[in-house]
Order: sequence, then structure tokens, then C-alpha cells
Amino acid sequence: MSAMLQQTLQTLLAHRLRSLLAIIAIIWGVVSVLVLVALGEGFYQVNTQSFSILMSDTQSVYQGVTSKPWQGLPARREIKISEAEMRQLEHQSAVKKLSVIYQNWEASVTDKHGRSLPGYVRGVDSHFVTWRKFRLIKGSRNITPSDIINHNRVVVVGWQLANIGDLSLGGQLKVNGIPFTVIGITEQSEGGVRMDNDEQQVMMPSPTFTDLWQKTPSMLLVEPAEGISGVVLRKSLISFFAKQQHFDPTDNRALYLPDFSREAKFFMSLLRGIQLFLGASGTMTLAVGALGVANIMFLSVTERTREIGIRLAIGATPASILLQFITEGGLLVLAGTGLGLLISYGTVILMTTVGIPDWLGIPKITLDAVIMTLGVTGVLALVASFFPAKRASVLTPVIALNARA
Repeated sequence: MSAMLQQTLQTLLAHRLRSLLAIIAIIWGVVSVLVLVALGEGFYQVNTQSFSILMSDTQSVYQGVTSKPWQGLPARREIKISEAEMRQLEHQSAVKKLSVIYQNWEASVTDKHGRSLPGYVRGVDSHFVTWRKFRLIKGSRNITPSDIINHNRVVVVGWQLANIGDLSLGGQLKVNGIPFTVIGITEQSEGGVRMDNDEQQVMMPSPTFTDLWQKTPSMLLVEPAEGISGVVLRKSLISFFAKQQHFDPTDNRALYLPDFSREAKFFMSLLRGIQLFLGASGTMTLAVGALGVANIMFLSVTERTREIGIRLAIGATPASILLQFITEGGLLVLAGTGLGLLISYGTVILMTTVGIPDWLGIPKITLDAVIMTLGVTGVLALVASFFPAKRASVLTPVIALNARA
């Protein structure tokens, strides 16, 4: 076996250019597969995190206007639920916890010098940032129960508003002329799902909000108890508020309870489809590389027909000829695959170091991608090497010896 490997290496070195071209073709194919799949994985991961808010069990509740009369009350009544009325939900068995959200789009937001900023104000509790899956920059802190109890004048602001207003942690902005201390800034994100211009919001403790404006809550977030599905939770919420606010439980305009899970599942499938498409594109490139190896092996058989005839004439078996040419093709593919893996990892590390747009995420070569690439390469290498080798092994010695050198 060692003698065959030595002979195979000598043959490959004797045809350096041909061998190099075959190796380059395989390298290009492997790099194409792994880098494209790595980009697809990063894109999938960053957008999965964004869609996770839609996939969560937390239910949003918005107040609407009745479309049906009920028990002597007219239609087209605006539903306005106070925070105290919303808090009564905490005693329901289907509810684990809830968060009451206030909102004012007409508030005056300015920097410390009085320059107007394009922001709006939300009154939130300590759960809101976690539920909306906002990530805060280093050094930030969330609104705490102490801020709620003490009506503290502190705010967490969106990253875009912070950039526009040149706001920093510990700095100040003014809401309706009243100074607030910036305790947190959300991390910048270019991709994924954006809701309600989150990047321009100003979040303050809800009691501080109600000190400034006497408004009813604009939204309610409800987390279901263990084992309660979204369908059951929505039915429970409609039944509860229908009794409390006196509207027809079948009136689907009195409250708006969006169910984003179906749409989120569709987009998740779409993201996975994009990832598979990128992988398939890279695989096709790899197949072209394997085809190049097959062509080079066929050329090798054609050029070495006389050599094969001599070997067969002096006693070499068709099986040994077959094994030799398969070994040659296997070594070419093995060298190309190994170098392709190294270059792929180097390329991904370089992209991560240099930096790519946030919406593409962080490229990542997964173990599954490597196994898939090796599997596809192995199959293509076998196919690319076998048929030329089979052709060489079935040559008739007399005809092969009479071939032109």
C-alpha cells in the first residue's frame, strides 16, 4: 500500500499544474459551501432573535372601539381600561404576570440644551425591557422596582434617539421641560423586527409617566400561566374584559389581541429556506469542482494509456489499476478539502474581525455544515474518481500498448 501511495504521489508531482488545478477547483467549492452556509447561519440567528418576540407566549392587548350594542349600551363605545382594572387580571388563574404600558406620541422631548428630538415617551415597569428583548449597552441598567416606587425621573432611551441627541449614560434629556437622567441605552440593531419605532423611544417608570399625564394605559402585556396556550389565554382575556367593560364577547373590535405566532413561523421557515438556498448554491459550486477533478482524471487516463497497457502486460490486475486511479483522485480531493476547510475558517474569522452589517449577523461555521460538506465532497470524489479509474482498468493490454505516447 505504501508503494502505491509513493507511486501515486510521484505521478501527481510529475503533473503539478494539472494536480494544482484540480485542488484549486475543490478548494473553491468547499470555501463556497462553508462561507455561504456560515453567512446564512449568521443571518438566520440574528433574525431568529428578532422574531423571538413574536414567537413568545406573551400576549399584547390593545383597547379598541365596540362595533356591537350590548345590554342596552350603544355600539362605537371607546374602550378605556384603567391600570387598576388591568391589575385585576393578576388574580386570574390563566395569568402568570402582566405589564401595563403607557404611551404619549405628542410629548416634548429635548436634549439638555432644549433642542427638539424626534422621540416619544413610554411609561413602563421593570418587566418591559426584558419582555421586549431589548439589549442594553454596557454600563446601562434597567428600570427597577425602586424607580417605580419612588417615581424616579430616570429613562432608558432607544439607540437612534441617543445618537441623534448625542445622549450618553448619566447624561440628561428633558421631557416637557423636566430633566431626566439617562440610565440605559438600547443596543443598535440594523436587522430583524422593529415595532413602534423602538429605536426612538424614551422609557420612564410608569408612575412618573402618570405624574406628567393623566392617561389610560395604551397597551397591556400578559404572560400566561404554565400550560396555558395562546388560544386559551386570548379567550380568557376577552371573557374577563367583556364582563368588566360590558361589551359583547364576540365583538372582535372591542379589543385587539394580535396573534403573531403564525406569521413568525412563516418568516422563520423563509429564513431557513434562504439558508438552505445558500448551502445549495455552494454545493453546486463544489459539484463543478468535482467535475473538474473528473475531467482531469479522464485526461490522465488518456495520456497514460500506454503506461497502463505496459502495467497490465507485466501482470498488474485491473483491480490494482482501479485502486491506483481512485487513490490519485482521492488524494487530490483530500488535499483540496483540507485546504478549503482552513481557508473557510480563515475567511469567516476575517469577516468577523473586519466587520459586516449587523443585519447579516455573525457568520458561523457549524459542525453540521462541515459534516455536510465532507459528505458531499466524499460522494463527489468517489464519482469523479471511479469512472475514469474504471475506464483505465478495463483497457485491453494490446490496444493500450499500441496507443500513441
